[in-house]
Amino acid sequence: MSFERFWSHELNYDMALDIFTWQHVLLITLGVLSVVLTLHYAPKIKASNKEPIFKKIMVGILIFLELIYHIHYWSYGLFSVPLHVCSFGAMFSIALLLTNRKSIFDFVFFIGVFGGLAALFVPNSLGYTYYNMRYYHYILIHMMIVIVPVYYYKAYNYRVTLKSVYKPIIMLLVLSPLIIYTNVTFDRNYMFVGEKPRVLASVLPDWPYYVGVLFVMMFVSFHILYYVSNHLSIKRIRQLLHV
Repeated sequence: MSFERFWSHELNYDMALDIFTWQHVLLITLGVLSVVLTLHYAPKIKASNKEPIFKKIMVGILIFLELIYHIHYWSYGLFSVPLHVCSFGAMFSIALLLTNRKSIFDFVFFIGVFGGLAALFVPNSLGYTYYNMRYYHYILIHMMIVIVPVYYYKAYNYRVTLKSVYKPIIMLLVLSPLIIYTNVTFDRNYMFVGEKPRVLASVLPDWPYYVGVLFVMMFVSFHILYYVSNHLSIKRIRQLLHV
């Protein structure tokens, strides 16, 4: 595999990440495994004197992944700015790792966990295949924005409130005019408000109705995340499974 092909914008939807394939199963496995391992090792990392190094490594990886995404576009003269949900997740994750602020965690938890897990369970690599660096970038960035909030959830015992649910929703609504303007002006599809995600195209209604469906899905998912993270403990899950 040549570097030219690895760095290209060559698309092949037949070979790209797709739902219900062995690649999809592997992706889900990696996502679940990353959450389980983070929950297990987070307290140990927090208690050790290596946590500052761990955070610096995480920040470095996130900065690299976010920059390389845009450089990949810019190097071909294509427009790119951080207006995707997962770019917000990456930037908030970096801010959280640098400051430990609970107010930032409220955004990272919902945007990161929702955006990351949604991307892993319903993959959309935009046609990039395993010959392309964007294929691996897609996997890594979405795992990272899940790992960071899960780490703070377990290691720092940070929790979200019902009020926290609406903070990222309001932020995204406030930013929506800018996102729509950018999409129209530069022919982009940030937040998928201009065109349906390909992997869900067959199950979503036409534009603009599918935008409302995606918003409702996000709204409901945020509330589910709030409930699960605050009220559904491992002990409770085991009790439910025995019923």
